[in-house]
Amino acid sequence: MNDPNAEFIELRSLILKSQSEELSEAEAMELNRLINLPGGAEEAAKLVDQLCALSDATIGNSLSMHDECSMPLTNVPAKAARPERNYSTFPETRNERSHSGYNRRNDENTQSKNWTRAYWLVGLAASHLVIGSFAWSLAKPDRNQPAIAAVTLESKPPQIVSMTACVWGQGSIATPTLGQSINQGEILNLVEGVAELKVGDGTSHEALVRIEGPASIFIREDGQLGLASGTLTAKSLGFGSEQVSVITPIGLVLVDGQSSIGLVSQNDVHEVHLFSGRCLVLPSQAFGTSDIRLEEGDAVRLSTAKGIDSGVVLFEASMASFASARSNAFDPLHLDDRYVDAILDSEPDIYWRFEGLEGDFPQQVKNQGRLPGHNASVVGNPGWRQYQGNRVAELGLTDSASAFTSDALWPPEPLDDYTIEAWVKPQLYHHGEMICLVDPIERREGRHDQALLLEAFAREWFYALKVLGPNRMRFSHRSPPSGLVLDGENLVSEEQYQVRVWQHVIAQKSAKELSLWIDGNLAAQQEADEPLPANMQILIGQLYPTKNYRPYVGQIDEIAFYSRALPKQEIRKHIRASGRALDFE
Repeated sequence: MNDPNAEFIELRSLILKSQSEELSEAEAMELNRLINLPGGAEEAAKLVDQLCALSDATIGNSLSMHDECSMPLTNVPAKAARPERNYSTFPETRNERSHSGYNRRNDENTQSKNWTRAYWLVGLAASHLVIGSFAWSLAKPDRNQPAIAAVTLESKPPQIVSMTACVWGQGSIATPTLGQSINQGEILNLVEGVAELKVGDGTSHEALVRIEGPASIFIREDGQLGLASGTLTAKSLGFGSEQVSVITPIGLVLVDGQSSIGLVSQNDVHEVHLFSGRCLVLPSQAFGTSDIRLEEGDAVRLSTAKGIDSGVVLFEASMASFASARSNAFDPLHLDDRYVDAILDSEPDIYWRFEGLEGDFPQQVKNQGRLPGHNASVVGNPGWRQYQGNRVAELGLTDSASAFTSDALWPPEPLDDYTIEAWVKPQLYHHGEMICLVDPIERREGRHDQALLLEAFAREWFYALKVLGPNRMRFSHRSPPSGLVLDGENLVSEEQYQVRVWQHVIAQKSAKELSLWIDGNLAAQQEADEPLPANMQILIGQLYPTKNYRPYVGQIDEIAFYSRALPKQEIRKHIRASGRALDFE
């Protein structure tokens, strides 16, 4: 029986050899055999992490790690044609462009040989290093290539200084933590949440960078920040011109001191927004345009997509495109007695206003509806925010639980007609449970079945939930209760929900029809025969009563439960009473 350690050593030796010389036919065949051994692909991927200098990146769609590793690697020749190179992540500085033709020809000759040596690892690297975003070249860096970055590391490497509801994806450094340094060549794949990094601490190039999931960033060998895909904002804290630079798929973005920008890179559309100060965009030659100087309030979109927006488009910068650029106090919710009276006139069974807490431990939010009791007990440590005369609950901003649950069960009998009403303000795109009705009987390890879910989901979804669409609200009605993700009837809003903006949400059943309303507009509708099961536990802010799982991150207020279906006119009456205009009036 062969020694697997010895075979893995041979595997690594052949990979390393491919970086300095071409493999023979026999060596290529042996490499194929070793990569197909149990654990062979994973061992190769470990070496990919070490070899990958991030010297060439192209946006693309890759298979999952499971699919990639299960693909046959038989009949691989010793040589292969070099794939077309994308120069979008190799922008030349202004002083280097006159020599770019000569340098590129030399680079292509050198890189072509290296691609030939290691072409078979590209797919593996794509699935191992970055979730569905990149195919990284294993080409060795050409030391004759002009330097890309204008900034070098003069102090400690970038560090993570804050995280909000972060879910890290495959290829990131293992479970990033606060204060952790991000070393040169490392990658961060943020699936959900917002992470803040400090770059160039203690230098004139110091900046605060916030990345919004899903996003992929990397730190190049020269210490430069690279945005591979997704969204980020950056605030330059130094002084002087072109103090902070970010490598993007469209080229190099140079930011003046005391300036702030937002970057978006999604598929083949890329944007630079300048919120304050000045910045310079140096597009790669693939876009065929000259340098672009942005002034405060300007934005530019560069796209390779076919259509009216292809090429270069200048427009007004918008902070609304960046969740992390807005504070939690953005879009205040001012509700007065007029709104409260409108809700009470509709006679809800349960009405939680979150204006104050009563009792000792656990403290409770008093029910102002018509059913006695049914107060909301505090779970964990929710936060609070005051908007003049109105107070709202703020959930999910820490790693500890912050939720509300009812001790009394609802509804007292199965309902063919019901309505659940709330104001919600998600802080970011994420998978979080706003309102749940769960079976109070625990099934296994703290898990409970659900009869109803009103939730937000994110851009990145896995397994069966991918069919439901990203960044939408979902209303799930399950009778009988179930813990399976696609059981029951699932309504998904046609439009994406808004981040850090208050939205009025209604989930209801009227006879055999389910409907989801957002801001007075019908967002989704579907038939459903079975009634809402009786005697469910109400849960606000997480999926299970005793487990901080799938927390909702954001603000929530004015939750009401009705044992009837509110007509459209009554729903819109409530919105008008809030002082907010309906967009169709």
